[in-house]
Amino acid sequence: MENTYRVETTLPLQFFTCPMDALTDFWLNWQPADEGPGVFHFDASLALGVRAQLIDDDDLKRLVQEIAPIAELRYLYLAENRNITNRGMRFLADLTQLRYLNISSCDINSEGLEFLPALTVLEMLDISYCNRISGAGGKYIQKLPKLKTLLVQGTTKLNTADLKKVAKRGLEIRTGK
Repeated sequence: MENTYRVETTLPLQFFTCPMDALTDFWLNWQPADEGPGVFHFDASLALGVRAQLIDDDDLKRLVQEIAPIAELRYLYLAENRNITNRGMRFLADLTQLRYLNISSCDINSEGLEFLPALTVLEMLDISYCNRISGAGGKYIQKLPKLKTLLVQGTTKLNTADLKKVAKRGLEIRTGK
């Protein structure tokens, strides 16, 4: 099919789309498009967002293998996947096209963010309620050259001094306070 791209998955995923010329980090503005597993075709003018629920590190590895080749992938929503750990997070380094990443409430600590520097076009990172992330994770966050928005609500081990270390011109840090 001309002017489309193909997505094939063996996982129970939810797909969302957003016009490429109107990208937003606000997940609720993305439109539900379809659900996997299966084979899908999306209009090439639409960016792809993927939501995965109830997955673990092994599933995340498979997910990344399936979606890494998709140039139109912009958003990955992994919130509340408490069976994703530091071990699984490293696979996300292969998703260099991501602009928006929600890993809130995943079971990771600061070392779980080690993959971040590979995501050179990432604009929004949500690590809310990742209660084991501390100031030590800042060294990875600081290496994101395009980061515009950092969500840290409920990250109890990150204090004001830690957040000041990652703050840079144009970075909005949302604490929920």
